[in-house]
Amino acid sequence: MIISLIIFSLFSHASIDSKEFDLEKVLAQKSVEKFSLIKKQGSSVYTDLKKIAFDEKKRLSIRWQAFMAMAKTAEKESLPEVEKAFNHQDWFLRSAALQVILILDPKKANDYSVKALKDSALVVRAQAVRNLKVLKNQNAEELLWQELYSKNNYHKNQSLWIRRYIVEALAEVATKSSEEKFIKILDDSDASLFKPAIKGLEKITGQKLGDVTLPPVYKRQLWKKWFEEKQNKS
Repeated sequence: MIISLIIFSLFSHASIDSKEFDLEKVLAQKSVEKFSLIKKQGSSVYTDLKKIAFDEKKRLSIRWQAFMAMAKTAEKESLPEVEKAFNHQDWFLRSAALQVILILDPKKANDYSVKALKDSALVVRAQAVRNLKVLKNQNAEELLWQELYSKNNYHKNQSLWIRRYIVEALAEVATKSSEEKFIKILDDSDASLFKPAIKGLEKITGQKLGDVTLPPVYKRQLWKKWFEEKQNKS
């Protein structure tokens, strides 16, 4: 439900005059009535939406709105076009397809999200990670660990923001065998990874170290000490 609201949220309550229906004009509106009005136009509107969504001469914002309207109004009947978008040259359609399919077909969303972890576009890869986090797919755990250290998720040796998303996803699906991997993250040059890494450790160990108000950059030292002591006992 939260994902659905994110994808199809609208921010204005302005009305649309259905007597003077202009599809592109309607798509540009921010009215809560937009999708219901489009749906009232009958089955032929789907063809028009599809044309706009895949028309490279149209503005990106209108194509995005058309694609979302296509999925919103036709739901599972739009799956052929949604799947087509996964292989489209435009990254924003690939990203939109990942968002939509998470609602329309979670099983396919899992398969496409795993594949999209290798996408050339950072935004698409990030959406794939978000999907896997929502789906809590433990089968994707090893792939996520690989992508955490993939050169594609660095720029000039600097950690990119997608790595935080990856650790957040790993915190949802991690198993006890990944303790050492989370401890390794606590030495990463990217401090934004510490908080989700600690969350992962808390989940798989059932322990919480330090006061809740202690910043992750300091709390990580408690976890490193805990792991070292555990290693010495074994």
